[in-house]
Amino acid sequence: MDAELAEAFHLYKGAGILASLLLIAGAQLLVPNRLSLHAVICNWRVNAPLALIDTVLLTVLCGACVCTWAVTIRARGIGLFEAAALPYWTQVLTTVVVLDLVAYLWHRANHRWALLWRFHAVHHSDTHFEASTAFRFHPGELLISMGVRLAVVTVTGLPVLGLITFEVLYGFCNLLVHSDIRIAPRIERWIAWVVVTPSLHRLHHSERPELHSANFGTIFSGWDRIWRTFIDGNADTTVALGLPGQQGRALGLEETLRLPFQRSRR
Repeated sequence: MDAELAEAFHLYKGAGILASLLLIAGAQLLVPNRLSLHAVICNWRVNAPLALIDTVLLTVLCGACVCTWAVTIRARGIGLFEAAALPYWTQVLTTVVVLDLVAYLWHRANHRWALLWRFHAVHHSDTHFEASTAFRFHPGELLISMGVRLAVVTVTGLPVLGLITFEVLYGFCNLLVHSDIRIAPRIERWIAWVVVTPSLHRLHHSERPELHSANFGTIFSGWDRIWRTFIDGNADTTVALGLPGQQGRALGLEETLRLPFQRSRR
């Protein structure tokens, strides 16, 4: 089963991201929180080419290497899931929880360690907060994180279906939490007890360094609550976005790619 799913990994992941993008981008147009259509289009002029560069580079260097490695590990009977002899569907659900926890911890590491922050700062350099911000990552950060993902696969021996399920769900939530969708504060407050909402993650993108250390989650908001990195917010909360000292100045594509190799802004 794992081998068959691995062959269609990119198809499932790509279809999931495309469907999520159409849904979230459409919702932004119908119920925007604060951005104009012109601002969104201008933001895509940098974030879309950056996403294309990331996709091409990762496809050339890795392809479906994480998925292929997961099949290899499973075939060899290696990993904690194999040792625990968990039922298959329990493994699938556990994979989603484990990988989201890893994403939370890795996100915190990107803010704590100076070298990692140099690359992650590209994501925080967006002066607008909308769906395309979910694609605003430097290729260097994605390549480093690939090593982390391979290590997690080796330790856990997770099933490919769990990996695909996580990738699709994480892709949707990543677009959602970065979106400019207005959710009524009362409703968003209830949703935020389970999953991360746009208003919570918008605070994390504040140019104020102290807010960079809050609301790291992408799918489940519980990780921030457990580790006391949770700060509440709603659609009406005003946040100045970008890096400290950026003062709302948008960066071009070339400047964005060069950012990790310049003086770090914290």
